[in-house]
Formats: sequence, structure tokens, C-alpha cells
Amino acid sequence: MEFMIFRGAPYRYDWVADLIEDVGGFIVSVDMATTEVIMIFAVPKEEVSKVEEMIKTVLGELMPAPLTGMEIIMVSPSYARHHAPVPHCNLIEGLREAGAKVNSLVLGRGVGLTISQMSEMERRTIEEHDIAIFMFGCFEHCVREYKLKMIEKLKIPIVVTAYPELEVESSNITYVSGLSRMLMSFKKGDEKARLKRVMDAVLETAERLKSELEDDPPVLPPIYLKRVIEGEVGDLETCIAPFPVTLKSDGVRVKLPYERFAKDIMDIELVEGKTIGDVADVTPSIDNEILVKIHRESAPGSIVWG
Repeated sequence: MEFMIFRGAPYRYDWVADLIEDVGGFIVSVDMATTEVIMIFAVPKEEVSKVEEMIKTVLGELMPAPLTGMEIIMVSPSYARHHAPVPHCNLIEGLREAGAKVNSLVLGRGVGLTISQMSEMERRTIEEHDIAIFMFGCFEHCVREYKLKMIEKLKIPIVVTAYPELEVESSNITYVSGLSRMLMSFKKGDEKARLKRVMDAVLETAERLKSELEDDPPVLPPIYLKRVIEGEVGDLETCIAPFPVTLKSDGVRVKLPYERFAKDIMDIELVEGKTIGDVADVTPSIDNEILVKIHRESAPGSIVWG
């Protein structure tokens, strides 16, 4: 599947949506405003040319969405006068334009040296995501001796950006120097280049994660699971949270209370009498939402779809 973003006027955007369905694709999300529609979708690679022709017909714009299916968390130690959040927000904008679902977290005690720490709740929240991005400061001693040690036990892929040049040996951490909490517009050449280096690091991290999943893939595509849940759980229509069913690299996040809806989701039938509970682990998130993690093909007793 090829993930892409359509951006255009509401006029005849439904032509594009119908074509995506006709060629066997999936619509991930639709964000409709008065004068513009932004639609993230996936189609088989051999059908991309048909979609391109249709989008030319409706005078729309087509862009790649390499981070679609990734839930990313952007973490800053603190917000204050001397910790400007400008690059934090600029990075989030770029990630969302690439198709990612991005959440933002500010650590409760991230500022300073000896008091910098991460609570158990914050750690669990971060590890529910596919990739974490940390933005640290300008002092080499602080970053090396305190901030990097604060995150070294996290198990998910991490991109760290800070100002000093450092060598980081952890296999799951990609370090990008030259960018910190700076009072810049990030709209000029050198400033934009700094952001691009971070974006490139995130894209490379996402590609490595996708490669690992290709070596041992989930037993069914997360985008198929998303569509099944949306079709079977009517209460999602009244959910006011953005993206009620959020794609992840190996499953989905369902933004409904776990105690009330987890059993219903586990009992949803797929094919041949198999249910979601047979092919995935359904667990509560830190804020009582529903996390559905699909079994890998190599897992003992897993069901591999033909």
C-alpha cells in the first residue's frame, strides 16, 4: 500500500474518495473545512497513477505521506520563558504534514540538572507510541549526564535533538545536534535546514521500524483492523476525540473507555469465526483508552492469514 495525502477544495472531492474505494484502497482520515479538504488514504502501488489522474481532474494536490500509520510523541522538558516552544510546534507541524498522528507531552520536572526526571506515568505514556522525539537544551554536560540518562531505559525508537555535538551509543536513539529551544522563526534557509535534519532522522527511524515489521509482520494489516472496528462500533460516531481510531505501526488506538468497550471490540468477528481477540492483544492505555496490538506472524500460536 502507498500512503498519500489529498489536499483540495470540497468540490468533487468525493470523486477521489469513490475511486480510492474502487481500486481497493482505504481512507485513513478526512479533515473537511469550509474551503479545503485534507484526506489521508492508502491505495495499492499499481493504482497510484489512476488516483493521480483523478486528482488532476478535480484540481487538487497530491503529496506523499511517509509517516502515516505512525503514532509519534513530541516531548519537551518544560515550557517557560527560557524554554521557547517554537521548534517544538514547528516539528509537530512537519510531522503531521507527513501523515503522522502526533501527541505532545511536557515533562512535569524536566528543567534543570539534578531535578530532571520522568515519572512512571510519563514513561508509560511515551512507550505507548511508535516513536518518541525529545528536545533538550544547549549545555553538553546537562544533556550527556542527565537528560540522556533519563531516557536510556525507554524501549521504543527515539530521536533526540539538542544543540551540542555528541556521540550517542544507544541503538534505539538517533541524536541530531544543532537544534534546541531557540527564539527563531524557523522560516529562513538555515533555520529550515535545522528542522529538515530532524525530520530526516524521524523518517529514517520510521523506515527502520517498517523494515523490522516487514521481517516479522502483523498477522493482518492495521489499516484493515481500523476499518473493521469503525464499521462495527457505532459509538465511535459520538466520540469527540480527533481520530477516534488511530493507526499505529502494529495496531490501533481506540479512543473509547476500556471497561465499557474492550469486550465488544475483542468479540468483533473477522473471518472464519476468528475474532479480534484471537489475533490481537487488547489492553488499556494509561488514560483508559483501548490499545489493540496485532500478533506477529512469528508469535507462538498466531494465525497467519492467507
